[in-house]
Amino acid sequence: MSNFERLQAAGLIDVQHSLTNDEITSINQLSSTEVDALISVRAKLGDDFFSRKVKVGDSHRMGTMVL
Repeated sequence: MSNFERLQAAGLIDVQHSLTNDEITSINQLSSTEVDALISVRAKLGDDFFSRKVKVGDSHRMGTMVL
């Protein structure tokens, strides 16, 4: 499973949000330790934390991949 797929499965990348090939390549170049850390932070803080920090109309959700 690629880093991109792992982050999608963990809810860090919205499957509805399209990324460029360069962004996907960058994500896939992260180390497994870096990906594990992102997933851990997301799991510990939870969906509510990320969703409440978003204003309607924001182009990027805080819980969606921001690299």
